[in-house]
Amino acid sequence: MVSASLRTLARVRDLCLFRAGPQDLPYSPRALIALLIVGALLETFWDLHQGGGVAMVVAANLGTLAALGALRSMLRWRGAPERFVQTALAMLASGLVFEVLVLPLLLYVGHPLKPEQVSGAQLLAALVVFILLLWQLGISVRILRSSLQVPVPGAVLALFALGFVDVVAAVLFAAAFGAA
Repeated sequence: MVSASLRTLARVRDLCLFRAGPQDLPYSPRALIALLIVGALLETFWDLHQGGGVAMVVAANLGTLAALGALRSMLRWRGAPERFVQTALAMLASGLVFEVLVLPLLLYVGHPLKPEQVSGAQLLAALVVFILLLWQLGISVRILRSSLQVPVPGAVLALFALGFVDVVAAVLFAAAFGAA
């Protein structure tokens, strides 16, 4: 079990370094559920830290589930529904790696009220966050390109569509729960 977990972590590392694709991850619905739980916990921490309430936390997590539903629909439309678990696992695992890297930097940067309050170290941290987000964007596009078997522009469009579904669903659920 430990060696299988280490192999999976090595594959996620390779995925983040553009050496592997989603097909290199194991087919593991349990791992997918575990990553959803870890992601929900990180989302809860961040939203509560930002001053969001429980309704906002629930809405954000339901937005993630809606985006996964959209991903499943895209894969079915492309005739590859069997790729859902590995694709979702790759998207969530790489996303969590970057969340773990970015969240401490965002906590450090904080929310300066005036531009003159931003220190050089905060500006550097913000630049690192921007670079990490571009890197994550590249990984996500590569995952979708491979899974959906589309060219890069199609994968970029699919990623924007998934982000749109996530945000719209989160906003609608937040409004329904009275958190807007």
